[in-house]
Order: sequence, then C-alpha cells, then structure tokens
Amino acid sequence: MKNLSEYKEKYHKLGIVVIPSVFTSEECDRIKKEAYLISDDDIKNSGYPHVPSETSKNKKSLIFFPCLANEYINSIRTDNRLSNIVKFFLGDNVKQINNQIYFRESGDLDEFAWHQDIMFRETKNFNSSVETNYLQTIIAIDDITEDNGPIEFIEESHNLGKIEPPLNLRQFNRMGMSGKKYMAKKGDVLIWSSMTIHGSELNKSNGSRMTYMNGYCSYDSTNNYPDYLVNGEIVSKINPKLIP
Repeated sequence: MKNLSEYKEKYHKLGIVVIPSVFTSEECDRIKKEAYLISDDDIKNSGYPHVPSETSKNKKSLIFFPCLANEYINSIRTDNRLSNIVKFFLGDNVKQINNQIYFRESGDLDEFAWHQDIMFRETKNFNSSVETNYLQTIIAIDDITEDNGPIEFIEESHNLGKIEPPLNLRQFNRMGMSGKKYMAKKGDVLIWSSMTIHGSELNKSNGSRMTYMNGYCSYDSTNNYPDYLVNGEIVSKINPKLIP
C-alpha cells in the first residue's frame, strides 16, 4: 500500500476512496469459498441475536456477522492490513458496527436505491459524531466491473447533509442524480463515509460480485456494539451479546 495519508486526503475530499491490492486474489478465493459454507443455523448458533441473512427477491443476498461462525472470515476481519487502515482513519479505540457478506449473484435482482449509511445508525445507539467518525469498508472479493452492479457514488456528497431515506432501499431509481461507478479489483478495499450518497443497479453479468463489508466507528460515537480496537490493539473475537 502507498502512504495511507494520500488515501485519507482523497477520502476526506470525495467521501470515497479505493485502496488497491490490500488482500491477495488467493485470499479472496478462500473468503468466497468459506462464505458459501456458512449457513443461517451456523450464525444463529454462534449467538447472533438477530435474523442472520436476507433474501432479495429470489436468492440469498447477504449474511450478517459471518465472522462469528467462521474462523477464516474472522481472521480477515482482524488482519493487520485492515486494522491498520481502520486505526489510521479512526484512531486507537474503535467499535465494530457491522460485518456482512454481500453475494450479489448473477440474476439475483438485487439493487440499492440512492442512500446514505447514516440511515442505519439509529439515534438510540449513536450520537451525532457518527456522521464524521464512522468508516464503512468493503473488500472486493470479485472484480467490480461495469456489468456486475458496481456501487455508484456521488462524490463530495458527504458534505451535503442528510437526505431523505428511500422508501424502498432495494429499488434503484436514478431520480435525476448521477454519480461515478467505482470499479475495483479483487483484494482492493473501498472506504466511504456514512454521509456519502451511493446506490447500485442490478448485476447484469454472468458471475457474482461478492464483497466483504466491515463498518466501524470511534468510541466517542456510541456506547454500544463490540470492541474492535482497544488502545490500538485488535480484539480478536466479537462478543455477540454486545450487538444491539
């Protein structure tokens, strides 16, 4: 990786940045293999307190906190290459807010309306500092291409304040807005702000567009959620009882 300062500067300017070649192609293939092995029962039996997956129209679209049920998936979450990025952007004391695998299979009819991730950060669990102290990351497990439903970001939209959340998150309507579709190679890490407006169209390719998502915020922004970094040290296991 280049000096992370360059990426942080670009992130603060645009609200989105791609850090290339953080993980290897072989590691991404292993993540994909392990993700397909995780069942809903595995996640439930790990102690996860909510519904463990979602289905979009005709196929399973994502699983929640797979790191609780799979050692390899957890080892990527706690890998120094990822934790060092999080530490550089957020500091030494960080909470883990989400941990998800998005499958985005060919023909799954999944799409996402224009939205900001701040809509998921409920005021009962977060204070207003989460708008600037939240970091959303994804690892591209497959190449993200023009044809497989790349995420489209409206650059610099993190400076516009909150927009009205969509009535239907899973239906993309351009509504006269246009952004930049961000492509990536498998192993790249994408980072964006909770305030950045983004969405994605259908995966029209013949393959999957899997991503591994991890979201974080500073201790100052919430009193809930499991620890990720404490005084700069990684917390190796998530306690599912701390997931509100």
